Amino acid sequence: MAVEVRDELSLALKIAGFSADTASLPMHLSEIEEEASTVLDLFTVLRSHAYRGDASATQETLAELAIALEHLLHHVNEALPGLQKELDIEPE
Repeated sequence: MAVEVRDELSLALKIAGFSADTASLPMHLSEIEEEASTVLDLFTVLRSHAYRGDASATQETLAELAIALEHLLHHVNEALPGLQKELDIEPE
């Protein structure tokens, strides 16, 4: 499935007129999509554990969330400069 998503994102970038030197961008965008989904799922699990008062499960989920956020941040940091360059957007 990851390859299919990457191919779809490659097509989207091609249609948007992105240059060929952004070859790694679809992979990073695919990873961002996957990690963002994981982060959202973990927030749901976190709230559930906290609601039940399960301190151990809450702490474990927070650790998983920290790891997922770190992975998300890595791919965002890799993808964002290329997106900004291709879209002629100044970094904030």
